[in-house]
Formats: sequence, structure tokens, C-alpha cells
Amino acid sequence: MGNAIKYLFITVLLSLLTGSIFASERNPFTGTIVVEWIDDVDNRKMRLLEEFSYTDPKGKVWKVPKGAVIDGASIPQVFWSFIGPPFVGAYRKASVVHDYFCETKSESWEEVHRMFFDASLDGGVSVAKATTMYTAVYAGGPRWKKVRLIGSSPQDEPLIISVSPLLKDQKLLRAMEWANKHDVSIDEIEKHVDELAKADK
Repeated sequence: MGNAIKYLFITVLLSLLTGSIFASERNPFTGTIVVEWIDDVDNRKMRLLEEFSYTDPKGKVWKVPKGAVIDGASIPQVFWSFIGPPFVGAYRKASVVHDYFCETKSESWEEVHRMFFDASLDGGVSVAKATTMYTAVYAGGPRWKKVRLIGSSPQDEPLIISVSPLLKDQKLLRAMEWANKHDVSIDEIEKHVDELAKADK
């Protein structure tokens, strides 16, 4: 009788522990990517028909509203030869969110690009590919800064100015190849790319 009670207790305990583990699993993406094509010259623009969002590892929610227009322009085209176009494959969800926030510029470009790295991993991209992709957006993706005009009051919205990418074309490709061949963190990628950019000045 004693052994039966012990067995029952262990079974119940394991069930509770297993249940709590599965219950605590993070589901980072909310919604389904449903789009319609918009007729334009490049035939790349799409409109989201449903809200979609991503919750990063720190708990920040990156919400893309229904009606948002995306076109994959936030991902450097030179990168497509490595993985494929933005809306194909495991990084599709990450590219949709990244595209929207690169367009609105409502968050800093640093946060937006790091979010892309996290969302790529959560979307099923391997660490090796995600680091190469991060190199692409950090070195060749959109950048911007907020500036205040002389004479503006603290209540006035700052002006958002686009900044040129650090690397382009062959230099960007070399940086991506370097990241692809080495086991590096995103901090090391940023340092390497910044050094390459300084060497060009």
C-alpha cells in the first residue's frame, strides 16, 4: 500500500511539473499573417488584413496593425542570395514585423534590428543563419535618428532623419560571409562592422 501511494504521488507530481513547464512555454507570435497584394511598379507591396504581433524575450510587444503596408525593403536585397526573399521561409514572421517598424521608425533602429534577430530565432531560423541575417540588417539595413530643431519646445515631436547604412554591396557581403564562417555573438558582429566602417573613412 505504501509503494502504491508513493507511485501515485510521484505520478501526480510529474504531471504537475510537466504541465507547468508546457504552460510556461512562450508563444511569441500572435495572429496570422494574412495579406493582399497591392498593385505597384515593383509588385512587392502587401497590405496586412489582420493584426500581427511579436513579443520579444524581454516581454516587449511589437504590434503590426491591420492595414499596415509591407514590401520587404528593410532587408538588404544583397542578403536574399544567402537565404531567399523576405516573405519566404522561416524568417517570414520576423521580416513582417521588422519591415513595419523600419517604416514607422517609432523605435530606435538598434532595438528594431535586435528584435529582428530574436524574432528570427523564435521563428525557427538557426543561430548561424540568424547571426548572418543580423549582420545584414545591422550593416546594410535602414538607420535613423531623432533630432530636435533649434527653437523647438520639449513638447514638439522630434524630426526623424534617415541615416545611410554602414556598409554596401561587396563590403556588406564580406561582412556577412565573415559572420557566416565564425561563431560570433551579435555584440561581436556590431564591433566588427563598426570597425570596417571606420576603416573606410
